[in-house]
Amino acid sequence: MTDAVTTSGGLYARQIKARMTALLGAAILLCALLAADLVTGPSGMSLADLNKALWAGPAGEDRGAAAILWQIRLPQSIMAALVGASLGLAGLMMQTILNNPLASPFTLGFSAAAGFGAALSILVGGLLGLPQWLQTPIAAFVMTLAAAMLIYLVARVKGAAPEVLVLAGIAVLFFFQSLQSLAQFMASPEVLQQIVFWLFGSLLKASWTSVQVCGTILLVCLPLVLRDAWNLTSLRMGDDNAASLGLDVNRFRRRSFLLVAALTAGAVCFTGTIGFVGLIAPHIARAVVGEDHRFALPTAALMGAIILVAASVVGKLISPGAIIPVGIITAIAGVPMLMAVILTLKPAGTR
Repeated sequence: MTDAVTTSGGLYARQIKARMTALLGAAILLCALLAADLVTGPSGMSLADLNKALWAGPAGEDRGAAAILWQIRLPQSIMAALVGASLGLAGLMMQTILNNPLASPFTLGFSAAAGFGAALSILVGGLLGLPQWLQTPIAAFVMTLAAAMLIYLVARVKGAAPEVLVLAGIAVLFFFQSLQSLAQFMASPEVLQQIVFWLFGSLLKASWTSVQVCGTILLVCLPLVLRDAWNLTSLRMGDDNAASLGLDVNRFRRRSFLLVAALTAGAVCFTGTIGFVGLIAPHIARAVVGEDHRFALPTAALMGAIILVAASVVGKLISPGAIIPVGIITAIAGVPMLMAVILTLKPAGTR
């Protein structure tokens, strides 16, 4: 018996060490991609120039390098990491609480709601007396929360069962996509071009203001999400098992859904619609560290950040003169990834 306990303890320690190593490796990869993103672009910049401009600060002697780095590239790179991390976290939580490997903020209507909010703001112009750069993300944020409240109200009335939330999310998706189409139909050619560009999903709109807003939302939500790591892990064992451990499953789902909405709204309100990150990152995280959400949550956040920063680098390398929006890159790369996920799913009832 003692030998068995010792062996089990040693195996658990090795698993923890392997997961910590995977987390460290993902963090190192993200730092390398951020450096690559900062030196990649139309103007070009070597690692030595990057290091010099970083240490010199925004008021460095080389004003050109300082302006490029501190006013353009650094906000965009940090925003890519923050948005990717938010979508990765939101995707893992959504897949867990819905017990659906294909659930994500994009597939259940949150991103479509944000897109409609932005399209409506661009279409009507200065509705609130605010500048357009501020009104559009506010409208996207509000519409995302409105979509979450619609699903939340359905959950309150019909119960927070996974199938109810999924069906409500699909209904919200088609509803806001229809409203998006209506807004585009009513827009003039010039306004339509602005709407379509926003819907592509781009980091070109990133600024220090957007970094602060998105970063604040992520920092506020992250402790609340990590606090529920054990609850999320228990939910993976099934509703009955989770309830037997003392978890109020329906109440927990509703609370988690609101956190997902806040993370998604903060992520897409400035950058536009970015798909597949919240769908793919959780699957990569589970493949790397398993179902223990103490490790899966930070890994999903890192994987989401890695995917989006890598998409930014690829977009700059493909077309340095006219940077391809990251939403297009993630959509193209996400399709084969999604097919791989579908092909590796096990049929219901098998292990």
